[in-house]
Amino acid sequence: MKKYWKSTEELKNSSLKGQKGKLADPEFSIEGLTEEEVSNKFKTDRRSFLKALGFSVGYATIASSCQQPIQKAIPFLNKPEEITPGVANHYASTFFDGHDYASILVKVREGRPIKIEGNELSSINGSGTSARTQASILGLYDGSRQQNPEKNGTRTNWEIADGEIMEKLEAIASENEKIVLLSSSVISPSTRRVFDDFKQKYPTTEVVYYDSVSYSASLDANKNTFGIHALPQYHFENAEIILGFNVDFLGTWLSPVEFASQYAKTRDLTDGKKSMSKHYQFESNLSVTGSNADKRFPIRPADEKTILLNLYNAVAKGSNHSKLAAPVSPVDIDLITEELLSHKGKSLIVSGSNDLEIQTLVNAINFTLGNLGTTVDFSRPALLKQGNDLAFEKLVLEMDEEKISALLLYNVNPVYDYYNSAKFISGLGKTSLVVSLSQKEDETARHVHYLCPDSHFLESWNDAEPYKGLYSLGQPCIHPIFDTRQAQESLLLWAGKPTDFHTYIQSYWETEFFPMQNEHKTFNNFWNYTLQKGVMELVAPSDAQPEFDFNYLENIAGSLSQTPDSLGIDIILYEKIGIGNGLQANNPWLQELPDPISKVVWDNYINVSPRFAQELGWEQEDLVTVNGVKLPVFIQPGQAFGTISIALGYGRTNSGKIGNSIGANAFMLTTFYNGARQYIISNASWSKKGEKYPLATTQTHHSMEGREIIKETTLEEYLEKPSSGNESHKLLMERSATMYKEHEFPGAHWGLSIDLNKCVGCNACVIACQVENNV
Repeated sequence: MKKYWKSTEELKNSSLKGQKGKLADPEFSIEGLTEEEVSNKFKTDRRSFLKALGFSVGYATIASSCQQPIQKAIPFLNKPEEITPGVANHYASTFFDGHDYASILVKVREGRPIKIEGNELSSINGSGTSARTQASILGLYDGSRQQNPEKNGTRTNWEIADGEIMEKLEAIASENEKIVLLSSSVISPSTRRVFDDFKQKYPTTEVVYYDSVSYSASLDANKNTFGIHALPQYHFENAEIILGFNVDFLGTWLSPVEFASQYAKTRDLTDGKKSMSKHYQFESNLSVTGSNADKRFPIRPADEKTILLNLYNAVAKGSNHSKLAAPVSPVDIDLITEELLSHKGKSLIVSGSNDLEIQTLVNAINFTLGNLGTTVDFSRPALLKQGNDLAFEKLVLEMDEEKISALLLYNVNPVYDYYNSAKFISGLGKTSLVVSLSQKEDETARHVHYLCPDSHFLESWNDAEPYKGLYSLGQPCIHPIFDTRQAQESLLLWAGKPTDFHTYIQSYWETEFFPMQNEHKTFNNFWNYTLQKGVMELVAPSDAQPEFDFNYLENIAGSLSQTPDSLGIDIILYEKIGIGNGLQANNPWLQELPDPISKVVWDNYINVSPRFAQELGWEQEDLVTVNGVKLPVFIQPGQAFGTISIALGYGRTNSGKIGNSIGANAFMLTTFYNGARQYIISNASWSKKGEKYPLATTQTHHSMEGREIIKETTLEEYLEKPSSGNESHKLLMERSATMYKEHEFPGAHWGLSIDLNKCVGCNACVIACQVENNV
């Protein structure tokens, strides 16, 4: 058997007999003990046990009786027809926060939403959800939400705010001065129509889309090479060979719930299936996706383009297209190339780098291998990401030059997540009218003239089109808890079209979507049916795929061949499964969710490989300042040598009492290059002053008590013997001593079985359990 360790500390302990590491607990150490010594070690006398039990139970009872408030139950005078006490209702709805999407079912009991599940009727996420989607229900009850409109930081009412905002907008438009509506990606067709109505009222309005975690380079590359300014729909279920480059498609990239479900189908060995997909992962920091790969290559960021250049030359060999100049690949790609060529039309190459040249090469390789129409589909483009980095940079420049007279902010927080927040704040001060539609008084909302708080998605009507022709509806499951108003209704009111968004959506759907179907004769039947299902999915208009523009590739061949040198330290900025881009930083469930890779909770940190840490003189929990960001060191095997990685989404200052001052803000490390925002920083500087910062981790919290950490086998061994790798082994110790006799379990037993070929470690189940146990 192979020997595995839970942590680097445990590994060091096993080689240093008699010494214990900082995180190791000698209470549970059984190495080198006889069976009798193990039994004695875990015995305790009855008196000590009862003393501890008596104190803990007694204390808990006293605390509960002193603090538990008296609650009076008041029955309904007239009970609503749809509410039966103790019986839950379920409503189909949609979750989209500008970053993550899911068609969902919301469990509501006595008028309060308490649980979210995936909508199995959705072809995108099905019955699956992410950890952040599961935890989003807690945001509804977040007391740090903005509870009323404000003017210059002082409470006001909607009538005053609306009147003054409309008056100023009309004055600005009459002077032909520029108004900008700055928004995160919007996938709601009805909301886009609201934007059009607003622009019709104020013709000088420009809509700029801004995403804190940008896909702008991919959008530009698709426009330049395929003529389509959108992301394709990826089909991992059709891929027999998968190559991932710095992309966590099972954890955080684009549509991870959808991709994890597709990926699981390629790893399924049930019902007589005897083949699996082959997954190669090239990445700098160890990701959830990398941990699932069949073959993983730790690489420096500069190596990514070099490998892709060599791959393109190899797969395009013998074609009419020119060979691109390329340095020698740091990885032997001969076997990979052979497998790609033998699986034409059944392979998939994806990259998470926000780099125009890298995404161009990825497109060229996928097209050359014949993957368009099978694993890469432009007949149903994705609308999930629309941020334009170049347009946002232009906006900041125009604000600084006092060319913007009014700025309306919808679901964006650039003061926190833009690398030059000082310049943005300065620009806000030079803008005559700044209005935030944020749900909270976040970092940006502190600098505006008017804060007109948006309602929570569970209090709102909405619709969504994540992919072209795939729609879902969102409906409120509770009345607004605070004095908030849906952002779309605010924009409609200011545009001179005061109406509730429910009526607006119904009117839009009656005009646009009702004629697209023949099943329902009346709109009311169509609307009620679609609302109950939660989704409406149209057939893709065409299977035709675009042609790749090789002329564009040849035009940029010179710059493609220029690969940067790997000098100094490379910083890789990434998203964690729980915190993501920091929008839900005030959610304690997500803060205390152990990261699937490091198992650290409540903080971000600097990941560094053991060998590179030794070279730098860094030790576990050393406080190190890198390019101005001060964080503790976490020794992470799997991190590429010469690189470090830091999670985004931390260092909030105005998210709420839970999320404030947790970790450090890594967004300030991002840069802008070649038309796109960069999340990889080369040649970083660092300093250390001998300080320490303790990290909380569950990695070494519990003892395995003699059980092996994992059981494993190969596909070949499994096909020969399905029980391979799952043989029983005698435990090193018996059950701990107890004054109770062992329980008997007659009859049927309950059991939980997880197919670890399909489980990717996304941690959604951890949050789902947390939600169900804390309603």
